[in-house]
Amino acid sequence: MTRRFLCMNIPYLMQHISYSLHTIVRDYGENQKLQESFCGRPDFTDSRFFEAYLEQRLLLRPSETLPLLLSAGDKLVYAGITVPGHHFIIGPVKFKIPVRLIHCAELPDIDHAFLDTVPFCDFKDLAVNILLIHNLFWEQTLHERDLILFNCIETSLDTEIQRHFSDLLFENREATRGHNPYDQELREFSSIENGDIQQLEQSWAEDYTGNIGVLAKDRVRSWKNIGIVVITLASRAAIRGGILPEISFSLSDIYINKVEEASDPASITHLLRQAEYQYTKMVREQKEQQNGMGNKEKNPHIRRCKDYIFAHLHDRLSIQEIADYLGKNPGYLSELFHKCEGISIKNFILREKIDLAKNMLTYSGYSYIEIAAYLGFSSQSHLGKQFKRLTGFTLGEYRNAYGVQKSIN
Repeated sequence: MTRRFLCMNIPYLMQHISYSLHTIVRDYGENQKLQESFCGRPDFTDSRFFEAYLEQRLLLRPSETLPLLLSAGDKLVYAGITVPGHHFIIGPVKFKIPVRLIHCAELPDIDHAFLDTVPFCDFKDLAVNILLIHNLFWEQTLHERDLILFNCIETSLDTEIQRHFSDLLFENREATRGHNPYDQELREFSSIENGDIQQLEQSWAEDYTGNIGVLAKDRVRSWKNIGIVVITLASRAAIRGGILPEISFSLSDIYINKVEEASDPASITHLLRQAEYQYTKMVREQKEQQNGMGNKEKNPHIRRCKDYIFAHLHDRLSIQEIADYLGKNPGYLSELFHKCEGISIKNFILREKIDLAKNMLTYSGYSYIEIAAYLGFSSQSHLGKQFKRLTGFTLGEYRNAYGVQKSIN
């Protein structure tokens, strides 16, 4: 079903897409005759488009409604979009990262001088513009996934996966083998979430009859994929245990890159075990710190105050803002906090920001300027002065001494 418009500014739409992708946009009428062509680059032409019958391939399409992506000579990409009253063709473009397309056309003897003038774009950038045209005219909204299914996925793939799945289940039953037990996996990752190093080590030592899955045909590649999966799951368990996502993701990135550099299963196993241990230790330290604070807390307002502070450490917090959130007088809240905690709200916020800065210096690769901005400090110098005052270290000295990349190498 089509959308109804009193007026559609087709020339403007074509110009918008041409400027966005730096290529040619052609508009064909219902009779499939070229009505208008626009390119924001006056010096860019594509004479081979008509010589190689690409125009016909894009107009005589296997689907009347689904946009078509056509690979020409494995180097150029065109898009055809059919809407009521128009057939639009976008291109050529080149993908920055090659994408396998199932609709292809021969284009022999591509002139390299011409090829150098064809603009690069990401698949996503082209998809956004294709979907813009399609969804303006049709009521049924298409998504990027629909483009991928129609243009990149062979129809036999699902059947092949189901057949392989059935064969594998049968082979495992015949050989009386299966994967590692799920409850062991639960114990392993719950120990990370709870910061329980002893339970983690016990889960490693468990004996079971299952097998580790095969995630690639190449043995080392399979182990690398397993390592990536384990480290990713461990990072999420750590987040559930209270570690800030940015810290957890950064540590995960470091370990996964080390896994990619490894060349044998033993080294990969060591790295994923070390990652799990590191995450568990971080969660344990976080919980110990929070429990230590919790012992002092007798007043529910103080708990809510500290919860708000922990959730907004990346902001420039003020006592007035916290008091407004709690519905309390700033003076009363300051006095109550100092009485319960033995420290002012201002100094408590600073201490927690510095503790978070220590974590970021240890487990992430962020620059000092980025850490200062993330934590709401006015400058790197401001962070550096406060950090030195509370820890005795400069930012560089602390990272050099405790940066996690040293222990991984």
